[in-house]
Amino acid sequence: MLRFRTLGRFELVDGDPPASHAVAAQPKRLALLAYLALARPNGPQRRDTLLALFWPELNDEEARRALRQALHALRQLLGATTLVSLDHDRIGLADGALWCDAVELERLLADGHQADALALYEGDFFAGIFIADTSPELEQWTSLTRDRLRQAAMKGAMALAVVARDAQAHSVTIDWARKVCALAPEDEAAARFLMTSMALTGDRTGALRVYEALRARLASELDIEPDTETHRLADSLRDGPFTPTPMVVSTPVPKRIAIPVADDVPAAAADPVAGPVAGQPPSRRRLILVAIAALGVIAVATVAWAGLRPTMGLGLSQSILVADFRNHTRDSLLAQAVTEAISIDLAQSQHARVLTRAQVQTVMLRMEMPNGVPLTDAVVREVAEREGVTAYLTGEIASLGSGYTVSVELVSVKTGEVLSAFRESAADSTRLLAAVDQLSSRLRRRVGDSFWAVMQSPPLERVTTSSLAALRRYSEAIRIGDQGGDDRRAIGVLREAVALDTTFAMAWRKLGTYLREFNELSGARDALSRAFRYRDRLPDRERYLTMASFYAGTDRADSAIAAYRALVAEYPGDTRALNNLGYVYEQLKRFGEADPFFHRALESDSSFSLIYNHLAENQFNEGKFTDVEHTLAARQRRFPPQQDAEILALSVLVARGQLDSAQARAERLFGTAGDDVERRTQPLLVLSDLALQRGRLADAERYMQMRMDIEARDGGPVGYLDGAISLAFIQIVYRHDSARGVRMIDSALTRYPLDSIAPLDRGYPFLAYVFALAGQPARSRAFLVDLVALDSAPATRGSRGIGSEGGYLRSRGTAEMAEGRYRKAQITLHRAADIYFCPTCALPDLARSYELTGARDSAVAVYVRYLNTPWSQWFATDGQFRGLVLQRLAQLYDVKADTLRAVAAYEALAILWSGADTELQPQVALARQRVAALRKRQGAAVTRQ
Repeated sequence: MLRFRTLGRFELVDGDPPASHAVAAQPKRLALLAYLALARPNGPQRRDTLLALFWPELNDEEARRALRQALHALRQLLGATTLVSLDHDRIGLADGALWCDAVELERLLADGHQADALALYEGDFFAGIFIADTSPELEQWTSLTRDRLRQAAMKGAMALAVVARDAQAHSVTIDWARKVCALAPEDEAAARFLMTSMALTGDRTGALRVYEALRARLASELDIEPDTETHRLADSLRDGPFTPTPMVVSTPVPKRIAIPVADDVPAAAADPVAGPVAGQPPSRRRLILVAIAALGVIAVATVAWAGLRPTMGLGLSQSILVADFRNHTRDSLLAQAVTEAISIDLAQSQHARVLTRAQVQTVMLRMEMPNGVPLTDAVVREVAEREGVTAYLTGEIASLGSGYTVSVELVSVKTGEVLSAFRESAADSTRLLAAVDQLSSRLRRRVGDSFWAVMQSPPLERVTTSSLAALRRYSEAIRIGDQGGDDRRAIGVLREAVALDTTFAMAWRKLGTYLREFNELSGARDALSRAFRYRDRLPDRERYLTMASFYAGTDRADSAIAAYRALVAEYPGDTRALNNLGYVYEQLKRFGEADPFFHRALESDSSFSLIYNHLAENQFNEGKFTDVEHTLAARQRRFPPQQDAEILALSVLVARGQLDSAQARAERLFGTAGDDVERRTQPLLVLSDLALQRGRLADAERYMQMRMDIEARDGGPVGYLDGAISLAFIQIVYRHDSARGVRMIDSALTRYPLDSIAPLDRGYPFLAYVFALAGQPARSRAFLVDLVALDSAPATRGSRGIGSEGGYLRSRGTAEMAEGRYRKAQITLHRAADIYFCPTCALPDLARSYELTGARDSAVAVYVRYLNTPWSQWFATDGQFRGLVLQRLAQLYDVKADTLRAVAAYEALAILWSGADTELQPQVALARQRVAALRKRQGAAVTRQ
């Protein structure tokens, strides 16, 4: 079998050692083979992508001919079935057709075989290989793949070092720690790990040599000193006695990481430009040739440092952009030449990255600016602010007699303050390149000092809008909502953003998703529709998000999933797509499918508290309460308290039967809610449902009335009407006073007529359901007719969202029971239980329908399912049936002479309702009597035996 080696060497080998021999192949063809094997996302690659990467200098016909020739040659080497073509548009490798060391490395690491994997790592990917006449994007892909494989090898080596350390195999620990340091020579955490491991074996001298080598490298490469923690460790080794401190091991991260300005297009590294030949001074012609050679490289250099914090894995990043230099000479090419030359010089450092003109154009497209706009200071400053860049570089070249002066200024994006300024002179054009080199050298040395003094500003979101002010408000809303958890305040900020730019699709999209969370369906529909209207003007990533959000906000779940999956296939690390795809699956009750997407979203970007909430909620719905607590604890370590997370933690207490603790926590939430209507009413809803679950009807009504008072004063008709229907539910179901319940609803509808409420916010399903429970199927049907009309209207079709059909079916099935059509109701309610996004809401009614048709065993099974099905939104599901379900289940077990289960259900009811109101105490007494009687009967049966 042919073996493709890309790590440390670049060759195609026939057979296994020692009989293997290299197979001749052109480097570009091997590079094409490597790309097909390792490109992300994995799988077949588009022909157009391959043409642009490998033959950018050829026209379309010539490039396609070159690709065909390369593929033919590879098939001759690899076999006819190794390469496969799909739809004449994509090329890929057949599964298992080729062994590649880099692919095998990642597979072995993923399977936990670190030692076997690291045996394959003989050096960096594509080490020392230069492929002529390819695109800068291919060079950048090579660089990113090299970094990815090196990072994977570092993680594997560190994992082995930790295992050896824990086993007290000191020499093995040191060997693997040396491997980590070789792969990450500037990683201070890895160096400290190695130093400590060596000191534990008594080799203090060797440990200090590691320190001195690290200090020398940081000084020469970055002009910085090691961290205080590293200094302290070295001092303790010199001055003894040495007392090892606990070694906190995190994933190895390079000391300083280059971070691209834009993540939409991979950043491309500039090709190195050779300096002048010794003894031959650079001429003006050579300087201009340097600039021409660099065409396609925009004057944007990113110099970024990630300050390592071993216990947290976090760091600071700094970046600079380079504006087009101003020209004050007679030669119109010189300013461009100097700009490009400084950019190239900055890119020579491994800590700098230069973006192509196409990449900067990506940013300018989001600014809705036309091609060819000069990179003036004003344009660069806006680009920099949009990308979270700390400072930008501007400068000028001027004539000075027969010579020139070149000056640069490093300017803070946030304040406009000049952080550093340098000037160099050149006696004539032959000295100009040397002057530029001097400026670049001084800038690189100085920039490390000045950047640490620059106050950081959070980066702006990378979305399309012509208005910088609107983008600032949108970015603030994301920080407040997704990251900080204050969705209600984020809504207000987003309204300001769309007022500044009424065509701001991503702001409308986000506003719609937030409004849906608060069940403000009319506002959500309007916002998502506006976003959808502007989708065609957006780049792919934003367009997919906009379309998917619109579909998810309607009842088109399949379309939403398809759009999110298309986005994830193109951008596997897109945090929002991963999170939102998980949320769609959660809404469909496909909790097992949702879970991996939430985890992937957190791996992609853990700075969003929203994702922790979604993951914990999904885990709750899977019944994984310990996992919920771990997820919420991880969230708490990173973010301030948030009511949604607090209520989810409270819900775990409820699920575990710790109702007193849950109530105390809900009371604290209400007491600290402040003036926000949502923060005040949500704990009251929880407290009301907790009281109802425990049979404390008066308390449940009191909390619900408090909620209605707040809504009437500070909220609106939707919340007030919902509260009134909830009060009516208690009257109808628990107090058996249907007439009074109906009067309560009618009174609320007199105060707030449905015509005064937006159609989508009228609560038709809940109204229809409660009127059916009250024995008024005609009025229930009237509301259902209005609901069907609403769902059929073009302006509102499907706007109640994924799974909302289940709510309609539950109401219709309950109305059918009120009409005496029990078997029809059973079919309808069974369908409701299957498709309703709430997994428990339709179950009590379905069980009643089974009882009414004489199917008691089926009723028992459904009642048990209700009790055992976790639901994170238990407090918002139109009241609590738990006590009533326990009571009915006990009676059914009693009738079936299932004594053990009957006793368990009666006892659970007696405990749950032990503090219930007076009118329910007879039920508690009866339950206790039945427990005593059943146990007595059980004891008598044992005695007879």
